[in-house]
Formats: sequence, structure tokens, C-alpha cells
Amino acid sequence: MDRIKAAVLFDCDERQREELEAAGKDMVEFVYVPEDMSREERLPMLKQAQIIFGQPGLREIAQCENLHWIQMSWAGTDIYTARNGFPREVALTNASGCFHIVIPEYVIAVLLELCRNLKTYAVQQQERKWSPIPSEMLLYGKRALILGAGDIGTGVAERLCAFGVKIIGMRKTDRNYPDCYDGMITPDELDQELQKADIVINCLPGTAATKGLLNKHRLCLMKEKALLVNVGRGNVIDMEALVSVLKEGHLGGVALDVVDPEPLPEDHPLWHMEKVVLTPHIAGRSFGFSKDTEDRIVHLWSQNLKRYLEGKELVNRVSFETGYASK
Repeated sequence: MDRIKAAVLFDCDERQREELEAAGKDMVEFVYVPEDMSREERLPMLKQAQIIFGQPGLREIAQCENLHWIQMSWAGTDIYTARNGFPREVALTNASGCFHIVIPEYVIAVLLELCRNLKTYAVQQQERKWSPIPSEMLLYGKRALILGAGDIGTGVAERLCAFGVKIIGMRKTDRNYPDCYDGMITPDELDQELQKADIVINCLPGTAATKGLLNKHRLCLMKEKALLVNVGRGNVIDMEALVSVLKEGHLGGVALDVVDPEPLPEDHPLWHMEKVVLTPHIAGRSFGFSKDTEDRIVHLWSQNLKRYLEGKELVNRVSFETGYASK
């Protein structure tokens, strides 16, 4: 009996390969595709695969006639769900649930950077300048609004609890939320809550419903000294509107790990704004960056592979109607 062919588009270490291959139960033949291999070189490997672990391009997918299932290493699925061309007969699962530690730690890092003026002090260090800044903000006692109270948002909430922050989450339903939240709103209450929040953290994915959610009207509803962090998708924030409100002196600080477009053009005004912290979409990086997160993803892949081989429902099956994954 021919074995199922699976292509892995990441440089897994020996232990990670052993976990995947143990899950395959001698029923799966794995091909590990080097990350530096060109698309032309790897296409013949992908064409043979029934399963792909990773994020192949839509043009590649269109040529993979044997493909049954793609298991992503990302939580965000908009590279497929927001574009035409993904074959609906192919199952798509994401890595939701693997980033509830790495991304929240990033959020805490940039919030402290903004609160304690660490970006400015880093510049002063290069200039050998000793000049205390007479304006700082504590997280303690503040009110935070987390847009998207899923795994990542809840991970942020759990960590902010330790700082004495009052935390309000936003999701489609306000029922049965974890204890780390002090309250939960639905999207129709967003405008009212934005006016109360000292900190707004976006963890929402990129969908038709979230695109441009934080437009100029809503950015202006936020407090004058409020902090804004985006670790969801760049197009949730209207970038032109954000530049405009910052130039008007509104908002106390902004940290963006995601922008629209990516990468941010070299002549974009956000590069030079004092109140802005920019990072190149690294909050949730895994392979080659965070071994802990790599291991979580490989474990999810392995568990889902077992389910696939046993004919069970896959975990994190993505809906093309909502852009979200089921649990």
C-alpha cells in the first residue's frame, strides 16, 4: 500500500521530525523541503503531496492535484481566505492556540516601552545624553480594551492582570468569558468602550468585517493619551487616519507589529514619528526564532495528523465564510 505523501515547508530539527513521523505511524512519507529552495525547485515535491505543512502560494496550490489538506504554521489565514483561488475541496487548518505566550509577551514588552519612554532613552544612550523625561505612565490601575478575546487576546489579558490592569474584551458574544477579563463587550458596543480605555490592543484577524475597523472616527474617540497596540492584522487600522490623528497630537503612543501594506514603504511617515514603535511582523514568529513556539506548532501538526489518519474532524478547520478556525 502506497504511503501518504506529506511535504513540510520548514526546517524542523531532529526531535520535531521524530514527533511528526511518530504521528504518521508508517502511513506517511515525509518530504522536508528546505526553506531556501526556490518555488520552481520545490513544485515537483508539492505536486506529489496529499498534505502540506506550511503556507504554499496560491499558484502552487492550483498545480497540486493530489492535495487534500494544508496545515498552516500561522494563526492568520487571510493569505487564503481574503483572496480568490483556494480550492474549497482542500481542507485548511491553522495554528491557532500556539501563540498565546509569544505574542502576549511582545505586547507587554512594547507597552512597557511606551509607558516608560524606553525608545527615547535608547536614542539618548546612543547620543550619550543623560536627560530624564518628566512624563511616564504606569500600567497599574489602567483600563485596557482587547479587540479579539481569543487565545492571543486572552493570553494578553492574563498577563495584564498581574500589572493591576482592568481588562475589557471584545468578541462576537459576551457570554462565558474567562476570569482574567473584568467585562466583555460585543462589536456594537465598541464606540462607547473606546472612550473609556487607556490602552487598546488589537488581536483581530484580517477579515471583511474587521478591515478598517479602527477608522479616524474611532481613533479620535480614544483618549488623547491612550496607547494603541496592533498584533492582529495591519488593515484593521486605517493607516492614513492613524498618521493624521498622530500629527494632530492625539494618542499617547502606538506600537505596530503589523501594518498595511507590509513591508511599510521607506517613505511612510510612521517611520519618523516619535510616538510610534514599529517592528517587522515578528511578535508571533516561530521557526528560526522561538523554539518553544516551534514545538507547539509541531505538536499541533502531529495531533492533527493523527486525527486525519483516523478519519476524525480536524482541529482548527478554517471557515472561508468567517475567516476563523473552529476548535
